[in-house]
Amino acid sequence: MSFVNALGLVLAIIGGVLAYLYAGPLHNVYFIWAVFIFTATGVAIGGTNEAFKNLVICGIAGLILAWIAAMIIVNTLGSVGAALTPPVWIGIVVGVTTGFLAWIANIKLFPAIPATVVGYATAFGYMLQTPGILTPAVLTSFTFANPLIVLSISFVIAAVFGIVSLALAKKLSTPAAA
Repeated sequence: MSFVNALGLVLAIIGGVLAYLYAGPLHNVYFIWAVFIFTATGVAIGGTNEAFKNLVICGIAGLILAWIAAMIIVNTLGSVGAALTPPVWIGIVVGVTTGFLAWIANIKLFPAIPATVVGYATAFGYMLQTPGILTPAVLTSFTFANPLIVLSISFVIAAVFGIVSLALAKKLSTPAAA
């Protein structure tokens, strides 16, 4: 079987199991949509065990930067005064924190800028599209509604999903004829 066909088979089985778990016993413990996005990111940045390790570390760094931006915004928006309109203040906060998405890559621990950006983007996507999430109470809660918790779990599941999927696909595939 070709690698692509083997990968398709493996993704169908593991993806189905992950969807079952999300729809059933682990509902809202992780986000299935995030797992698929994060797994694809891990493959795009190399598809190796090292790439998936970087996916988790850098992705969570992106989540933390988004969380910091959100906390600054929700805790200061009403007090920035007349000099800064809310859109200007939000733009400044997001601008500064998104700069850090690249700047932290100067630290050896955070080499995968795409994973950091994906972490930041998915955190803000979740916070902005889900009513009631962008509040200090939720952002500081120890619940699965907190983007730091639920998306960090999703990053770890994605790394395992990616590593296992690629390893099984390699085992199931036959080398191409020379």
